[in-house]
Amino acid sequence: MSVYHRDIRQYIGKRSVVRVKAAVLVLNDNGEILLLKRQNKDEWGLPIGTLKPGEALEDTASRELWEESGLTADDMRLLDLVSGPEYMKKQIGGDEVYYVIGVYEATGLHSAIHLSPNTEVSLKYFDFQALPAMDAITVRLLDKIKKNS
Repeated sequence: MSVYHRDIRQYIGKRSVVRVKAAVLVLNDNGEILLLKRQNKDEWGLPIGTLKPGEALEDTASRELWEESGLTADDMRLLDLVSGPEYMKKQIGGDEVYYVIGVYEATGLHSAIHLSPNTEVSLKYFDFQALPAMDAITVRLLDKIKKNS
């Protein structure tokens, strides 16, 4: 549980919450997609993170891309903004978190993938025809992107 959720719990108890996130689609020159796998997880997913108070959603996308991969991009193009019951996740303890997710495509990448020594993620580019097991939110996001392109 994040510090934010721990702190807000005293005010709202166990209720549904809404969390705003930014996800980043990164394609290499071969058209492969960058996915990450967090330690102790069996599924891969897009770089994604939570909006901080006072932060623009596009800045969240840039920050998460940097924090999770060491990559920077010239541009973050908004591909879609998604929400709804299909973007709900039940947490341990039964809390429901409903996500509003801005999906961005990072273009004009700079630097190479760089992970800090203490990182808890693995990063890899995958061909769209050979995608690994992915978390449910990433599957929904990629399906929606495919339908819209």
